[in-house]
Amino acid sequence: MVKRVLIVLILSVLLIFSSPVYSEEQQPGGDFASAIPLDLSTGSASVNGSLIKPFEDNHYYMITGLSSGVQVIVYGTLKGIEPGLTTVSLYSSIGARLAGKDQLIGKDVRRRVELKYLLAYDPRDPEPVLYIRVGKSTGALNYSLEIVTNKFFDAGMGRDAGGDMQNAIPAPTISRDALTVFKGYLSEEEYGNDYSDFYKLTVNLQPKDEIYIEIDPNPQLMIWASLLTLDGFSLRHNKSENKGDIITLRVRGDWKPGVNTFYLRVENLGGSGGGGEYIVNIRILSPVKENATTTTPSEPQPWPILSQETIRNIIIGIAVVVVAVAVIVLVIRRRRRVVRVEEEEWGGWGGEEIWEER
Repeated sequence: MVKRVLIVLILSVLLIFSSPVYSEEQQPGGDFASAIPLDLSTGSASVNGSLIKPFEDNHYYMITGLSSGVQVIVYGTLKGIEPGLTTVSLYSSIGARLAGKDQLIGKDVRRRVELKYLLAYDPRDPEPVLYIRVGKSTGALNYSLEIVTNKFFDAGMGRDAGGDMQNAIPAPTISRDALTVFKGYLSEEEYGNDYSDFYKLTVNLQPKDEIYIEIDPNPQLMIWASLLTLDGFSLRHNKSENKGDIITLRVRGDWKPGVNTFYLRVENLGGSGGGGEYIVNIRILSPVKENATTTTPSEPQPWPILSQETIRNIIIGIAVVVVAVAVIVLVIRRRRRVVRVEEEEWGGWGGEEIWEER
């Protein structure tokens, strides 16, 4: 009896532990439809496998638990059992290849592999699914992969800013007496599909206020930005000349007093401008008040108002000057006349003629 009980207990323990071992030993799917799901809502997952059978060329895994603004990173090691051409690739939910690495691996050779992909917001697919394919065309290999996620949510809103006005996310509150700062992210070409971010700006304005926007990209990013009205009209746009260049948008207008709505668009030229983080700074500048005593150049300067006593003193001064000038002129003329008379008299003394008879 005791032996039977022990046998039952041993069998029960074996059954308990054999279940997870069985699930781990299950072969991954050979296509998209049969791919084994990997839940990345916890932030990471790992897989290990071998492609050594003659007609076993691909292993597929389905990555779930994703959202826009999440970057998926796949990295690990491939070890060649027999020389051959291998691939590790990421695919979209419809089977389009997003990123991949193909390489030849020799026998007993180890190769590192790393893939990155940043997911943009798509209203048709709010909970995107990706697929990983590990494959070979010839040879045989073992592989060990880690799949992790990084979150790059624009403006801290829990998702990627949409790529158009309809799917824009609201920017943080913009105050007239404070600096508004938030961060955004764009993906480089071939490392994601997030090439454009739209933000909805709600601003309390007064006529002649200036909207001042400064965008500071990281050294690996060149951006193009524009400020749009509610109906999509561009008020101002600017572009980086080089990666890492800061750009500004400044707009002053005769705004409607109260709340006004705008859209800010930030792009990286379809991914060719690089990728990474950018920082947005927004200020609302009030118009400078002019000094009340300042006279504009177009206004004529008024003549000063003089008192009667000042006017009388000026007239007396002018009369004194005129009289003094007249006296000086008379004295000069009189001296000239005296000199001329004296010259004539002196000449008479030497003019007498003397006659002598011979």
